Amino acid sequence: MTLHIEEIEVAEYEKVLYAEDLSVGLSCYIAIHSTALGPAVGGIRIFPYTTKEAALEDALRLSKMMTYKSALAECGFGGGKSVIILDPRLKTDALLKRFAEIVHSLGGKYFCAEDSGCSPQDVVTIREVTPYVLGLSGNPSPYTAWGTMRAMQAVMEYMDGSDSLEGKTIAIQGVGAVGGYLTELLFWQGAKLIVSDMHKERSLEMKRRFGAVEVSLDEITQVNCDILAPCAMGGVFHAKNIDLCKCRAIVGCANNQLLTPDDAYRLKKKGIVYAPDFVVNAGGVVNVQMEMDTAEYHPMRARANVDKIYKRLLSVFHIADTNGYTTDFAAIQLAKHRLRYGIGKRVEAVSV
Repeated sequence: MTLHIEEIEVAEYEKVLYAEDLSVGLSCYIAIHSTALGPAVGGIRIFPYTTKEAALEDALRLSKMMTYKSALAECGFGGGKSVIILDPRLKTDALLKRFAEIVHSLGGKYFCAEDSGCSPQDVVTIREVTPYVLGLSGNPSPYTAWGTMRAMQAVMEYMDGSDSLEGKTIAIQGVGAVGGYLTELLFWQGAKLIVSDMHKERSLEMKRRFGAVEVSLDEITQVNCDILAPCAMGGVFHAKNIDLCKCRAIVGCANNQLLTPDDAYRLKKKGIVYAPDFVVNAGGVVNVQMEMDTAEYHPMRARANVDKIYKRLLSVFHIADTNGYTTDFAAIQLAKHRLRYGIGKRVEAVSV
């Protein structure tokens, strides 16, 4: 056996593991932030990080946000995340199954799922080794996209008193798994679309199918628009580019869109409405919740639960306005309150 597992002590995290098996090309981190409300749930991100330190930092940030996301969604989950350091084009069944062995060794403390670089078929492969995997009901991207669109409607209601997206200009950064679905939903809502993607063929496809205006990666965060939707990697907004933003609001499905907490204050000062990403992009985790909570998965129930993002976001805005908070701080404080008092804690055993 060439598998090596090392536990890393990180303050405020319940468990952090580094594991590698060079015989199958596996190098990964699994971070479990909290199981206070239920087993930790979080996707498997497969990405060619330039350093192990960058991979660990991403796993830690994403797992903490999963804790807050699950707490706000009241789905009886905790927060976790796994990252595999690899170009996803190079993944193999052998690598995925070895990773599954590590997940299985945690005994249900962490449930993994589909994420960037990890497809629905990949989770089926992982399920051959361990039952501690979610997302078998199908691709969760449409649910995340639907929740993001509902969040956009809530933001328009908050800003203009009407949640209509017709005629609104929406710029989408990243039109892959979720961003592509979102672009189509917004087209049918009558929005004017601006798109950009690191894979140019994707943005050109959106231009052909939906009449979207295609711009470069550098331009997308600086275009005039009603809503800017980051739907790719995190760390999009920071001290160097926020002053250049010309949007009225930021509502996207990418995780960890702010590079630092101070960036929420910068956006507030500039008058840009920020919809916290871990409120907006909860559609996927709400959908997979249904796999654990019902004898038979039903997509209509999943859709109805995702719809609650609309009112949840308006509640966050109300808390922020009432207390003079940034929206990001308001959402985090609400999540911490639910964690502290066990609101939404899972009471039934998880079936696997």
